[in-house]
Order: sequence, then C-alpha cells, then structure tokens
Amino acid sequence: MDLQKLKGFYWAAYFQNFSAAGRKLGIGQSAISHQIKSLEDELGVKLYERAGRGIRLTGEGEVLLSYASSILQKLDDLKSHFGDLAGQPVGTIHVASYRGIMKYKLPQILREFKRRNPATRIKIEHRNLDREVLSMVISGEVDFGITSSWNEFQDVSFFLLFSYDMYLCTSTTHRFAKRRTLTLEEIASEPLVLYEKENSIRQKIESVFARNGLTVDVTIETSGAEVIKEYVKAGLGVSIISGLPFEQDEDEGIHRIPVSESFGQLGYGIAIRRGKYLSPLLREFLRLIGLGEVLEKRRWEV
Repeated sequence: MDLQKLKGFYWAAYFQNFSAAGRKLGIGQSAISHQIKSLEDELGVKLYERAGRGIRLTGEGEVLLSYASSILQKLDDLKSHFGDLAGQPVGTIHVASYRGIMKYKLPQILREFKRRNPATRIKIEHRNLDREVLSMVISGEVDFGITSSWNEFQDVSFFLLFSYDMYLCTSTTHRFAKRRTLTLEEIASEPLVLYEKENSIRQKIESVFARNGLTVDVTIETSGAEVIKEYVKAGLGVSIISGLPFEQDEDEGIHRIPVSESFGQLGYGIAIRRGKYLSPLLREFLRLIGLGEVLEKRRWEV
C-alpha cells in the first residue's frame, strides 16, 4: 500500500474535505480523489460518502482511518527518534493551546525555554475550543496540547498542571456585589454571559444547573474570559469563570463570589497522544512546565 495514498486518505478524513487535504499536502483536489479511489480499488471497499460539500467516512473508512492514524504517527515518531540518535534533533516544538493558558502561563515558560534553547523554533496554535486542541493532538499535528480538565480524554494522556477556583462574577454595582455566597437558584435567576455553546467549560456549567433542575438564561455567549469580564462590568449579565484571568491582575470593576462548592475546580494541563515518542527537546520543555518528575516515573512513556 502506497504511503502517499494513505496520507491523502488520512487528511481527507481529518478535514472531511478533499480540497483542504490537498492544501495540507501541497497537491490538487483531483489528486486526493484519485488516491482514495485507488485505495478503494485496492481494498475492495467504499471508504467515504458525499456529505454536502464534504465527505463522510463509511464503516470501512473508519477502520482504515484507525490504521492510518497509527501508521503515520509512528512514522513521525520514528523520524524524531532517529534524528535524536544521529545527534540531529528536530528543532521545533509544536503546541496547540487553550487561549487562557496561552496568555497567562506560557510566556514565562517559553522565555526560560528559549533562553536555554535559542535555536529551537516554537510554533503555537491558538484554539478557542478544547475539542479543536485535542483533535490536533490525536491527529499528530502538534506535539502536545494545553486544555482544561473538563473534557473526556480519548486516545490521549492528560497531566494536570494548574487548578483554579470558580467564581460568580458581577459588576460592582450589581445587587449581588456585597454577597459572599450564593445559591444555584439565585445565580439561575440572573442573565448569564458565558462561553460559546461548544466550549467544554460552558457545557459543564450548564450541566450543573440541569442536574439541579434549573434552567438558565444565557443572554450573551462569546469567546474569551477577557471579553466576558468586559460585558459583566458593563452590567449585561453575570458570569461564571475560573480564577485564571485574575491571577496576574485583579479587576477592580468586578466583584467575585466563590462558587467552587457547586461547580468544582477547573484544571488546566497537558494532553499528549498515547504512545507518542518524546524527544529530548520535548522532554526538556515538559520538565520546565512542571511534568519532569511525573513523566520520569513513567520512563517518559505516555
């Protein structure tokens, strides 16, 4: 089986689109279509079906995708491993990061890593949604991802780094501004400003209300804690966010009430594809971020 055909099939399945797969591999859409048709003829099965402007894998296509993912990921690991053995380590670290950690935590870590490894190139992919970060980790597009702990982790190992309390945030003129505690019923009575519906933090917050038989009015949904804070200060609603955005600068225009008792703490950490080879450069980065002791006990196996 030709490796290039397998790559074409893999990226077409990943993007669910021939044109996007072609752009990824630097070839035309027709070449991707031909590669997949050739695979179908070779295997004697139908691998995909048309779905609007994209494609949808058949059951047989899903089986091949699991094999293709494993094969291509192992090839990438092999190249990295033998580059290290030859004394020519791959000089790039590729990360997909959730926006909050990218802004508040990564700069200090990157500064120290670059001081020690000035020739190393670091590429950071900013993603709004954890599911996008995890998809890039699983596909092998990035060395690791940084996500919140409020996810289901399949095919990846997750290592917790930071934990934060959750807070109900109001403007300083809100009727709750002098309160120290609130019930879920009181919170549900207010218009809420929350992350977009696809966000795992938003989904966890709504699930807590639902489990307690409460419905909420999400009057504004948006991306990013900083934007949420501005809408809260403007009196457009209250919100529930973690303490991460307040770690460096306390916002005088916002009153915070602890609600971790109801929602739990929110963690952030590293997601790495299971079985991935960790190069010396990557190991050094993970040590700096605080995972050295944990991963050394595992003999750097994830």
